[in-house]
Amino acid sequence: MHQAKQKQAKGSRWWILGGLAAGLLVLAVGIGALLPIWVVRWLGGKDFQRLVSQQVSSILKTEGEFEPLEWSSFSVYSPGFISRPGAVGPWLWNIREIRTEISPRLLFDRILRFPEITMGSLEIKPGSSTALPSEMNSRTASSSGSSGDLFRDVQIGKIEVLDFRLRPGAATSGWGIQGTRVLVKPGKQKTEFELQNGEILNPFPFIGRVDLVKAKGRYVEPTIFLTELEMKGKNGGTLQISGEGAPTSPPTAQGSVSWNRWPVPGGRIGVGLFEVLATMSGEFSLREWRPGGPVGSGQVRLVDARLEPGKGSETILGLLAALTGEARLRGCPLTTAQATWDLQPGVYDVREILAEAPGLLRAVGRVRVVGQSLNGQIQLGLEQNLGQKVNALTGGECFTRMEGGYLYQSIQISGTLNQPKNDLQPRLTMALTRTAIRTGAQIFEKAAGAQGGAGGDAAGQAVNVLKTLFGPAPK
Repeated sequence: MHQAKQKQAKGSRWWILGGLAAGLLVLAVGIGALLPIWVVRWLGGKDFQRLVSQQVSSILKTEGEFEPLEWSSFSVYSPGFISRPGAVGPWLWNIREIRTEISPRLLFDRILRFPEITMGSLEIKPGSSTALPSEMNSRTASSSGSSGDLFRDVQIGKIEVLDFRLRPGAATSGWGIQGTRVLVKPGKQKTEFELQNGEILNPFPFIGRVDLVKAKGRYVEPTIFLTELEMKGKNGGTLQISGEGAPTSPPTAQGSVSWNRWPVPGGRIGVGLFEVLATMSGEFSLREWRPGGPVGSGQVRLVDARLEPGKGSETILGLLAALTGEARLRGCPLTTAQATWDLQPGVYDVREILAEAPGLLRAVGRVRVVGQSLNGQIQLGLEQNLGQKVNALTGGECFTRMEGGYLYQSIQISGTLNQPKNDLQPRLTMALTRTAIRTGAQIFEKAAGAQGGAGGDAAGQAVNVLKTLFGPAPK
């Protein structure tokens, strides 16, 4: 009887354990079936949307919100993220067409993993302040701290932006970019980036359109390393930049720039002596960045250079052409046109200037530009016969030093970039006036001699007065 009761008790326990096991199995199946639904509802709900908005706002140093998140399994899509109207911060963001996937291990290891994030477009424009207010920083920090209880880390494989735009503004000194494809690979130690195509917006109308070909580099806080940057000008010239810089206080930078057949600013170059139509090639080495601007040195070579007078005949070249009757001075190619230059904040020191059209003229010298002010000296050499003509017309004042088949004249440069001056132009203008007066006097003298009488005596006296004022005619 006792043994029968023990068997019955064992049987009851097995039934209870079996029932519990079956109940746990049903519960597990139910949780397994309902958990994805619950997770998707939570991920697509307001709480998760607000949490992600806080995380992204903290990273981008702005105040913004995601538009509703749409989930399909663990793939997510959002129409965009945008900074709130009137939000303060260094930059305002507008991100459209965001697509990504989140690892299903999200709830187990509390790490947000994004293998790849794609954005249809990303537009950034300068904000209303360079940094977030302290109260906003504390609020962002507290929200990040609360979210940190849920997420231990955020890991991103790569970010691809199909259309990146940076609006010009005071914070970018008028520079910007549009229509650029961007690929970013963030990491713990460094972030690699690559840009392709697009138009670089610049604050200088005379430069015209500049297109980005490609750019590569990496970011290791706080320094940006630019390993390759290539741009193309509207006329086919190319420009390449490499270097590194950090937006510290004061900022630091060093690198090199090279360009080939790049347009001369304004299309022409000159300091009141003449004008040169050309494109330019050269190199520049940036040594440091001081509070007032860059410091470095470089070389420039003018390509396909053509020497011409300036507007009208007021430049030295125009006056020389009028005095000598040499047609080539009204336009001739330069076989050599080059210079070296040093740059400091607000100061351009252009030295070792050399320009030559063999058998016609040669110019060497140095010009210093401080702000808008000009100061320098140019040694201008004319072919010997041409130099002798000008020397005679100026009464032996100019082009007196002979060297290498040229007669040289020292020219002092002064004034400003907009209104350059030199000390040779007044003397050439006077020589041109003398020549015109003498020519008129000779015509007058011949006419008076043909008439004879008192009228001839009066004309002869006028001619003598003119000769006394302007000196003897050249022989």
